[in-house]
Amino acid sequence: MNTITFKVNGLEYNLKGEENEEYLQKVANYVDKKMQNLMENNEKLSISAAAVLTALNSVDEMFKAKKERNSLVEEVKQYDNNKVHVNEQLEYLKKQVKHLEEYNLELQNRLKSGVAQESLNKKDQTIENLNDQISILEESAKSYLEDKNRYQSQNRELKFQVHSIKYKAIDLENRLMENQIDLAKTKRN
Repeated sequence: MNTITFKVNGLEYNLKGEENEEYLQKVANYVDKKMQNLMENNEKLSISAAAVLTALNSVDEMFKAKKERNSLVEEVKQYDNNKVHVNEQLEYLKKQVKHLEEYNLELQNRLKSGVAQESLNKKDQTIENLNDQISILEESAKSYLEDKNRYQSQNRELKFQVHSIKYKAIDLENRLMENQIDLAKTKRN
C-alpha cells in the first residue's frame, strides 16, 4: 500500500491507496486545485464548506462521467452488433459471388458451344456489382472497427476518471469528517 503526504489549502494530509504514488499525487493535486478555486472565487467560504462543495462537485463529475461511460459502452455494443451484421452480409455476398462465378463459368462453357453472349455479359455485370458491394461493406467494417477502438479508448479514460473521482470523494468525505470533528472540538472549547 502506498502512502503520500500532500497539502490541500495549506494543510498536510496523508493518503493511502493501492495505486502508485504518482496517481495518488494526481488525485491530491486535483482536490487541492478544486478547493483553491472555490475559495478564491468566494473568500467567505470556510474550509469545511469548501470541502463539502468540492466533494459535491467531484461526485457530480463522477456521476456525469459514469453516465457518459455507460453511453459509450452502449455505442460500442451497437458497433459490435453492426460489425456482426456487416460480416454476415459480407459472407452472404461472397457466397453469391462464388455462385455467380460458377454460373459464369458454366455460361462460358455454353458460349463455347453456342449459347448467347448477352446472358454472360449480364452475369459479369452482376459479379462486378457484388464485388463493389463487398468493397463497400469491407470499408464499413473497417470504419466500425476504428470507431470501436476509439470508443474503447475513451471508455478506459472515463474509467480512470471515475476511479480518480471516487478516491477524491472518499478523501473529501474523510476531510469533511475531520473538519466536523475539529469544528465540534472548537465549539466545545
